[in-house]
Amino acid sequence: MASNDVFWFKLDEDLFASFDESDFIDFNWEDFVKYDAGLEIKLKARNVTYQKGDKKQIKEESEIASLTVIHSKGDAVALSPGGWRPLAFIPNGSTVLFDKNAFATVKNHIDKNGNPLSNSIKVVVDLFQNRKMTIDPKPILLEGNNRHDKKLPSLEEMRSELGYFIEKMKKRAPNLTIRATEESLHALHKASAIFFAGLDSVVEFIDDAYNYYSSGNKPPQTLEGFREVLALAKNSNVQDMHIIFAAIVFKAISGERINPTLKLLKFNKPDFIEKGHAFNGALDIFSLFLFISEIRNHDHNVYFVTADKDLMHLWNDMTGFIRLDNQPGVLHFDLNYFLPGLEQDDIDALKDIMGS
Repeated sequence: MASNDVFWFKLDEDLFASFDESDFIDFNWEDFVKYDAGLEIKLKARNVTYQKGDKKQIKEESEIASLTVIHSKGDAVALSPGGWRPLAFIPNGSTVLFDKNAFATVKNHIDKNGNPLSNSIKVVVDLFQNRKMTIDPKPILLEGNNRHDKKLPSLEEMRSELGYFIEKMKKRAPNLTIRATEESLHALHKASAIFFAGLDSVVEFIDDAYNYYSSGNKPPQTLEGFREVLALAKNSNVQDMHIIFAAIVFKAISGERINPTLKLLKFNKPDFIEKGHAFNGALDIFSLFLFISEIRNHDHNVYFVTADKDLMHLWNDMTGFIRLDNQPGVLHFDLNYFLPGLEQDDIDALKDIMGS
């Protein structure tokens, strides 16, 4: 269901600005750093109507105001197809993916019986209790307890996790719709099984790439450099859909010393292999694949609520290279994200390597 939200802001005693939700310009990573520190961020939108008394003026694109968004430290935000936004900017009728750490935000503001906590923020309580949203718990069901046992949850474990999540959410936010059926559980488990079938090879490859990188190797951002990393992936028997991890790891170790992809994979952390960072990084990236799949299914009316800063950082780094086609369900990823400044011959060669 498309949103028909209109946002209104009082800028002065008799000056108002308004715009349709679809014209909101999502925030970027630099905005998030300021938001997280409690600093002002710039609110921007297209087709903004300014009204003072009976006079109206419309601007095609406008920086409306600087604002400080009130939030609790560690609260989740909503990743969007265009970047991210505070939870209060999720429109009516949205589908919202939820991961486990996002549930802490609900608990920060609403107690287990559905009552606002003394330090709660009104707009967050209103979002979960009064607005029309559909919660999709795929990331929660996929994660299960596998951060510890590093395997795909069984169908029964997913079913148990879903029941536990519904029980908790229905008490805190009884008006929310939770989208999960026995059929969708089977579909998620089947799709996840395909991903997890090659996960051991992916984790081995990420560990090998970490050893390669930590030994002082840095491939050039060229097709030849990518082939070096691809060779590591092939040596670990990474195949088919998992080859995308070769491109993601290449992006991490060929870029700036501390870049979003490298931080998500935690190549900058000590005891990398001992702490199992490769598995956690692979799972986080897969959760973004789930999000991209939902964007295909729902156009722009889908959001991913998470408090994972590394995940936010990576999404904001890549989102400018993702484009929805006019054809429903079609999404394009600009290969220049992985290899910036490619010539057309290199793009053609990279397409052949990646398979699509």
